[in-house]
Amino acid sequence: MTTKVFIEEHLDKYLKSLVKGQLFIPGVIIGQVIGNNYHIVHLSAMTVWNDDIENNKIDVLSFKTLSDLLANSDTIFQKSLEVATLLPGGSHVLGLFFIVPQDLKSIQPIDIDFHEFNNELNESLLYKKANETWNYLILNYSTVNKKSYCYSVDFSRVKGPEKTTYKAVDSVFGSFKNDWITLIGTFNFGTLDRLNVGGGPKALFSIRDSLLDKFESVLNQSVCTFNGRVCDENKTFKDFECDEIDNVLKNAVKVEFYREVDLGNECKNASLTVKRGKGKISMSGLCSVVVPFNRNGTIKDAIKAIHEDAMQTFATRLKMHLESMVEEESLEEEDGDANIVHETPRRILILKTEGSRFAFSDYVFPGETSQEALSVAGEILNLPEDKMELYDMLEKG
Repeated sequence: MTTKVFIEEHLDKYLKSLVKGQLFIPGVIIGQVIGNNYHIVHLSAMTVWNDDIENNKIDVLSFKTLSDLLANSDTIFQKSLEVATLLPGGSHVLGLFFIVPQDLKSIQPIDIDFHEFNNELNESLLYKKANETWNYLILNYSTVNKKSYCYSVDFSRVKGPEKTTYKAVDSVFGSFKNDWITLIGTFNFGTLDRLNVGGGPKALFSIRDSLLDKFESVLNQSVCTFNGRVCDENKTFKDFECDEIDNVLKNAVKVEFYREVDLGNECKNASLTVKRGKGKISMSGLCSVVVPFNRNGTIKDAIKAIHEDAMQTFATRLKMHLESMVEEESLEEEDGDANIVHETPRRILILKTEGSRFAFSDYVFPGETSQEALSVAGEILNLPEDKMELYDMLEKG
């Protein structure tokens, strides 16, 4: 079956806006793979602080020559990883785009090390995840012809880049904002046992993987409903009825998890508690699942994305908790009766408002300002303030 790449039309203007003379400019491709097709929802140039400290100015990462760009591939990979940390389950860094000051006929796929790129993105994952089977993309934009050309990148993710092949793929710019929905649900910690652990942060870090494995097992044993219905896994979302939440989240579909065995009401307000000595860390309350999803995908694809999002949000919060415990350990040593309790970090959404209202995610501890997280996300995603919106009401109260 032929592969096609669908790109939101406003991103063509975005590529044109990045052009700076004869400079080479790299960036990140963000979206989803549904079947054989790629759905690109955002392109993000990489931002760096320039020397103009007085004006607090951010510039786009650029290079005078292709050799300079390739020599700084580590920086490009690291910047791509920063973008990946903001992505919800089911969405990925699909590859890299390049602004190239050359004629389209003379442009070749930029021979960057995609094996190392893949390693950089996957080694920092917070939970075990199966390797994806789709190929990365390269999108070249010619400043001479003012046109784009797209390639898929085929290489061995296991053995290394001994042989990398590039294949031209059809790309289409268009209006696809009605093709996206947002799957929204919650889960709590009532399905996990209470754990009592001694030995300090090292012991807690040592059980982190087993906690994640247990949580994944719970997900796999659960039934997922969409707007209150269990659906055929081969059904798509093309005709799904959607709601609107707070006039902000459009085309929303409600997702709920059900255990195969009904546990009644006893778990509604349950929490996961991890104790060490006289200090305690508590993860409690509801956590949201927020998955932007293309309507062309199936229920089976959506459940996979939902599981990814649940694992990712749980792993992220757990990591934040454990790191905060290390910071607080000195307090407990000074006061043997210290009772350290940290509330669960809240998930906030950064909505891209141009084209599809795609929801990126970040996390803040209670007391931290969501606005600061929005500003940082804007820098990473190269989104100006007037093209993004903060939504922090999902986990309020």
